[in-house]
Amino acid sequence: MTFNDLKFIPHKVIPKSGIQATLEVKPQVFVSVIAGDGFYSMGKSGNRKAVTDPKDVSSFEVGIIDENLPKVLQEWDVQGWQSREDINKLLATFI
Repeated sequence: MTFNDLKFIPHKVIPKSGIQATLEVKPQVFVSVIAGDGFYSMGKSGNRKAVTDPKDVSSFEVGIIDENLPKVLQEWDVQGWQSREDINKLLATFI
């Protein structure tokens, strides 16, 4: 699994100014990679600005959630401004 395995689509909440990709890295463990308006990301228009294409993004906001945990313990672990290389290192931990 690498960054290149991510399939970006328009973000569900802000489809005209954000993108997202979700990958199930283990059963019920998900990695979400997003960028765009208001997210902890950097696009060609600037910090936390609108993006519609991952090629225009230099850093992304990444979240991980383990849905195997009891509901009350499920919480997104979010890190901002992650490079493609950072994301590849993170995904490698799940192999």
